[in-house]
Amino acid sequence: MALLPFENLMQVFEGSIISRAEKELEEGWTLSPYTTLKLTCPINWRLDNSSLRTFNYYIHCWEMLNLILLAYSTTKEIRFLTPAIDIALDWISHHSGTNKKPNLSPFAWYDMAVGFRTHRLAYIIDAAIDGGIISYDIQKILWQALDEHRLYLADENNIVFRNNHGFFQIAGQLTMGKRFKDKSPLMGQAYKQATQRLTTILDTQFTKEGIHCEHSPGYHLMVYKTLKALIDFSLIEDSKIIEQALCIERSLSWFVLPDRHIANFGDTDYQSLAQDGVEALKNWSTVEMQYAVSNGTVGKLPSYDHIIFSEGGYAVVRKASLEYPHKFKYSSYLAQIAAFHSRVHKQADDLSFIWSDRGSNILVDSGRYGYIGRTEIGSDLFNQGFWYSDPKRIYVESTRAHNTLEFNGNSYQRKKRKPYGSAIRRWMYNENGIIAIESEVKHFRTVHHVRVLIFMPAQWLIVFDWFNDAVKNPHTARQWFHLAPELYMVQEEEGYSVSVPSSKEPLRIVHLLDGITSSCVYLANDKDILQGWYSPKEKVLIPNYAFCYETQQTSNGCIASLFNFSSSLTNNLSWSRANKSGNKARFCWEDEKGIHKLHFSREKSKDLAILYSIETPIG
Repeated sequence: MALLPFENLMQVFEGSIISRAEKELEEGWTLSPYTTLKLTCPINWRLDNSSLRTFNYYIHCWEMLNLILLAYSTTKEIRFLTPAIDIALDWISHHSGTNKKPNLSPFAWYDMAVGFRTHRLAYIIDAAIDGGIISYDIQKILWQALDEHRLYLADENNIVFRNNHGFFQIAGQLTMGKRFKDKSPLMGQAYKQATQRLTTILDTQFTKEGIHCEHSPGYHLMVYKTLKALIDFSLIEDSKIIEQALCIERSLSWFVLPDRHIANFGDTDYQSLAQDGVEALKNWSTVEMQYAVSNGTVGKLPSYDHIIFSEGGYAVVRKASLEYPHKFKYSSYLAQIAAFHSRVHKQADDLSFIWSDRGSNILVDSGRYGYIGRTEIGSDLFNQGFWYSDPKRIYVESTRAHNTLEFNGNSYQRKKRKPYGSAIRRWMYNENGIIAIESEVKHFRTVHHVRVLIFMPAQWLIVFDWFNDAVKNPHTARQWFHLAPELYMVQEEEGYSVSVPSSKEPLRIVHLLDGITSSCVYLANDKDILQGWYSPKEKVLIPNYAFCYETQQTSNGCIASLFNFSSSLTNNLSWSRANKSGNKARFCWEDEKGIHKLHFSREKSKDLAILYSIETPIG
């Protein structure tokens, strides 16, 4: 039987695979921002300190072998396979069977690492035997190690069905089982077990809308790319799973920003998905995703310009620019996260949102930074839901690092808090092109919080927050906002002004209700607290502007902020008001276009309603 190709589970797009693999053989494998690892033995498999957790995890996945195995699968040149065999034997000599050394890295038999390593070890064995380049004794050593992985994955107690780790364990079991099922009855059983498990894990990981339940589009992307690879390599032939995968990709397309990066909610890096038309057609299955990643070169967007994932807990508005209707990068884009499905990758970001408009990112999420340090069990941080102790990781997880409402300087609880699923309650779209989204949560057991986002794409955005403490405890509430790092802002008497490179008009920001105070502008603050920082990737923080509006020591209150593209802006605080229940409000502001008046009502027995008018200046 012909050697099956190495399954490109991580969807490394071809193009430069051979030259990149040659470079890695010569110079070593690099995982930014860590030091380069030479692909020669012996390998340092130990976890030397907690700051290297991510790096150590990847080497136990054998991630450094991925490119050279792809290169061998393409060329059948032994120079790409022999280093992989040597590294596999080196790992086995320390971690497998009777060879297990004391003080092993915690990632040696870490659930997800086992899944990836199984996939790569299975191919190494198959390719080495097919190429006739290893002795029977070496075959035996490698096969015994693979069988140890088979036994580990066969045990239900080792499979993590509650998060994405279980999916990658099953993917490794599936590739191993498919490769050897005709040569070994035990491998046939592994293949059958993995196939049965796959349906269960996908239904656990994704909603019926195709939304991944780990609060991070980056993990949605990661799982989907592997799922698509399993389908592309004929490891999955079930028509229901294939249709489910298409739904998952269409949903993912809504999280592609106009600049073709993925929306960085939760534990998501600012990752580019940009491809040309040829690459997009080759690498994606749906016209929606093809259009988004290719900047509209190929594919097609849906006819509707907003979507509510009412089970998944996201709302997304994406409206083509009137000035540049066929240029995806100039689209107006607003996305809100209002989800809490489990503690997995859940940051303290309830009801936060991001915004891009007029060709620029405007408001951004904080990013991931990295999984660095472990909090002590029973500590205050641990009880708040922080799993990692690095101060920069704590910051990006914290409530104050997101575009949401913070109470008394505390982050929202995640541990010992019942997940609410989706917090999106109602939404509406009117004839003026305004969309409003209402979301609702409870914080700290007694604080009821409602947010209404009212959006006129490419023109203005109102962020309205109402809160009430059932036991009348007073709170200082801060409505935080975080600008994209490429933007520049200044504080003015009336509010704030932001220079947006791709906009003819600046973005002006004012509060709309009396009794609200404005904060100073934060940029790269690291004295009393971290504030004004953004993490685009692993172990990187860069400065960005942050500010907040605040109301102090009240058990019931409202904060309303206006973001308006205009050359001048004045808020009419004497006319604007909101009732105590937060069910009705009216706002007035004036710019060069005229006097804007907006009423909204969110009474429980009625639909969410918006009335908006603009009185243009005479003459």
